[in-house]
Amino acid sequence: MTALFRAVAPYLASALIFAGAAHLAGAFLGPELAPPPGAVLAALLEITVSGELFRELGATVARALAGLLLANAAGVALGLAAGFIPGALRLVSPLAAALQSCPPVVWISLVMVWAGTGTVVPVSAVFAATLPLLFSATAQSVMGLDRRILAMSRLYGVPKARVLCRFVLPGIFPHWSAAFSTALATGWKAAAVAEFIGSRQGIGAKIFWSYHKLDMEGLYAWALTLTVLGVILECGLIMPLRRKAASLAVRGAEDA
Repeated sequence: MTALFRAVAPYLASALIFAGAAHLAGAFLGPELAPPPGAVLAALLEITVSGELFRELGATVARALAGLLLANAAGVALGLAAGFIPGALRLVSPLAAALQSCPPVVWISLVMVWAGTGTVVPVSAVFAATLPLLFSATAQSVMGLDRRILAMSRLYGVPKARVLCRFVLPGIFPHWSAAFSTALATGWKAAAVAEFIGSRQGIGAKIFWSYHKLDMEGLYAWALTLTVLGVILECGLIMPLRRKAASLAVRGAEDA
């Protein structure tokens, strides 16, 4: 019972602080601009019972995952290729840095010009936001592999597929998992921003339309949904991935 309370206590404390801040905001701004928590929860219950919440949440999550998976596949493939060719990595490093520093709104605007609004906008935004990170992490980790083992594998004719599965992929996993956790934290936010600007469906789009119609209860309900999604991802996926990456990095340092 004590262990359960310790696990739940931080979330209860955060919820109480959040509710207290909402009450203070309502006292200073008025219920028209800052609805009371009860009204927000009633709006949240309404969109949940109608099925709208799960429909829009599913659209946002699917788009974020699609962009992230595409970026991961391209980033790992290109990173592996560049990592084995140091000259190529030096040539594209400035480009990767420039892409990584480019804000998502640039890609959102360009994709809206090229392809219009819709699903392609958030998927492209997530892809562009996470690809440079995954590419750089993969390429740098490949360059850090022990080249003597690679030379021995070539000398003894070890199949490349076996070298890839038994040596290369396990060697880059700690760096990849750390980069993937950061990309996961970035991807769903980029998807929501892209939906707000250039989509008719998804949580980001619902926040835009609630704001446009001055539906404050709906605006706060959808914002709360997005916040809860972030907490679930952070606690359920991102933090475990980072702990795993840190433990593997420590183990690798001890083995070295």
